[in-house]
Amino acid sequence: MIRLKDSVISLAGVVAGQISLFLCVSLIGRSQGPAVLGHFNYLLACGTFAGTLLGFRYELACVSDSPRYAFNALVNVTVFSATVMVVAICVTLAMSHGELLAVESYAFAFLVQQATSSYLNSFRRYDLIAASRLAINGSFLLCLLTERWTGTLHGLDVFRTYSVINVLLTVLSLAGVLLHGRRHGYRAQIGLAFFSENRRFATFILPSTICGSVLTYSLAIIIPQWFDAESAGYFAAAYRLGFFPVSLIGQSLGSVFRRDAIGALAHCDADMLLHRVFMTYAKFLVLIAIAYGAGSALLFSSLVRIFFGTSWRGASDFFYDLVPLFAVQLIYVPLSQIFLVTREQRLDFLFQFGSALVLSSTLYTTHILSFSPHSSVRAFSFAGVVTMLVGLALTYQVMKCSALRLRKVA
Repeated sequence: MIRLKDSVISLAGVVAGQISLFLCVSLIGRSQGPAVLGHFNYLLACGTFAGTLLGFRYELACVSDSPRYAFNALVNVTVFSATVMVVAICVTLAMSHGELLAVESYAFAFLVQQATSSYLNSFRRYDLIAASRLAINGSFLLCLLTERWTGTLHGLDVFRTYSVINVLLTVLSLAGVLLHGRRHGYRAQIGLAFFSENRRFATFILPSTICGSVLTYSLAIIIPQWFDAESAGYFAAAYRLGFFPVSLIGQSLGSVFRRDAIGALAHCDADMLLHRVFMTYAKFLVLIAIAYGAGSALLFSSLVRIFFGTSWRGASDFFYDLVPLFAVQLIYVPLSQIFLVTREQRLDFLFQFGSALVLSSTLYTTHILSFSPHSSVRAFSFAGVVTMLVGLALTYQVMKCSALRLRKVA
């Protein structure tokens, strides 16, 4: 049931893609300074947040044991999100906010990437998922290197360039996936039936995602607004480098864990297999988190000097404030897929809502009390660790209750 090869391929693809993106961030920071990097990180967070919500989380239905169902879900989600995006673009142009078009374009590309990756996940084609991730960030890195060699990097709008690359490669990837589905005889029925059947995603997971975004995106969006550009740049460097392993593990092992857990539920010994899958991944993630915490404490300052230069020492202070949160997230993010697998969306929403209240209150308090950037990040990190530990306890309880329920049914 647990396929080591799938985990290795998925992990390798995310590693390559994330390393490429981090090298891009390093080039931007070295060449254009903290202010530009902070602004890029701000727009990237806004675009990713919008893209996560654009499909109302119906893209999660693209992972299925039935290839035909996965294809039908992909087509419906793509048409729906394209419709929402057209409306958003019309409103943007009507309000004369053309500067938001790059963010909206990236958001749409991000959503389609998630949907196509979920579709390929149904076939366990982690090699193609890995290739698509590497292609986008690798192309951006090549573009930055070319601009630097020609001496024109200072005039490059880095986020707009990244958006264009995402859109172009996403369209090509989507076309290839749709041709693959048609070649295998899959047909899509576009209509309300799909959205009615999967309404739990919009009813529970969409608000859960909005609440969960407080943890993921709030600092990247708020710090450039509340503090100086230099602090925003240092935070962006610390966050991008420090969050790299969390994103890496969440995208790679998280998707494989979800697929393995879905497969376990379809087996005759579902209760035993679900428990085995969960505990195997949990133990592995704990070991990774311990290694990450110890290794980063020793190496982070040196990595900052290597990739950004000695003038970026301020990034290290932000990272050490965040490392406890990153370590706990590294365990929680993949295991939180259990809420989807067991259809415990209501419980997930309640947890995310409570977490958002705690974190928002923490940020508001630090702002009212005029905390420094470092003190604000430190307080947010502490509150995040507490909520993540509660979330981990819930994932274990959900798995345990589901296994007992399956055993009684059997």
